[in-house]
Amino acid sequence: MDKGTKPTVRGRTRTVEEWARRRGMTVKTLIWRLEHGWEAQDAVLVPVRPAATLAAVTAFGRTLTPGEWEQKNGVPAGLIGKRIKLGWRPEDAVSRPVRPKRAAKAVTVGGETFAIHEWSERTGIPANVISSRLSIGWTPERAVSEPIRKRRGTGRRGVVIGGERPAIREWAERTGIPANVISNRLNRGWTPERAVGTPARKRRGPDLEEITVGGETLTVHGWAERTGIPVVTISNRLNRGWTPEDAVSRLVRKEPRAITVGGERLTIRGWAEHTGIPINVISGRLYAGWSPERAVGTPARRRRRTGRRGSSSAAKG
Repeated sequence: MDKGTKPTVRGRTRTVEEWARRRGMTVKTLIWRLEHGWEAQDAVLVPVRPAATLAAVTAFGRTLTPGEWEQKNGVPAGLIGKRIKLGWRPEDAVSRPVRPKRAAKAVTVGGETFAIHEWSERTGIPANVISSRLSIGWTPERAVSEPIRKRRGTGRRGVVIGGERPAIREWAERTGIPANVISNRLNRGWTPERAVGTPARKRRGPDLEEITVGGETLTVHGWAERTGIPVVTISNRLNRGWTPEDAVSRLVRKEPRAITVGGERLTIRGWAEHTGIPINVISGRLYAGWSPERAVGTPARRRRRTGRRGSSSAAKG
């Protein structure tokens, strides 16, 4: 996709460059939205949020704007604002030198060598996808050439029972079991008959709900006290379709003890509470090779709710 691509919005077709100019955004922003699954109308019409500006920063006994600190110490004004937002001491935020950027990783395919972002521009495959593929052992040829599989919504997958093949969403409407519960059950290896035939548990609150394991029945709170697994962990496991035996017996993976960002050292849970980014998102980013600063400083993207996309096509099964 490039600036010459012509999306149609409200019956009008213009190039990306023309739409960007009319809507007061950069071509790069509009292309990013379209490449990351935004509908053309949303990509063009949703305004770009202005970046929050920091009025002034007091450090070393002086109060200056980020722009003035940039002129004085050479630290970009935008970076000063990000550092302050992440909880840096003002003195560190305005004076600590910027780390030099690492050279972009080069990938050779068919005798041609380009940086990952250049392969992304050539192939239309996002750079982060290419990087992830290479990190899990894909060959360079496959990483830059294999198209991205389009993900279908949870409710659109067909499930065959008794010769019928309704979509998961239709089974959910018939049985009263939420579509995401049926989908999670199937992903965990349940048979279709069991996935749509086992009633969903009635929620009475995570502490009061009773589950039976090995012939013994206790509340979730009781199992938590016995096993040391947090109540919320057991409850979430059951909601995702885990068997009671697995929910109360599998040990919780230990988090990395701590990571340091901007001179501050916190556990991943501590950073999650500090930034509002979920623990699993921060852990996944670190596992994927993100720097600690980027892992806790990049806002998490909001996901659409399960079952809301593709409702018209889901009815076709």
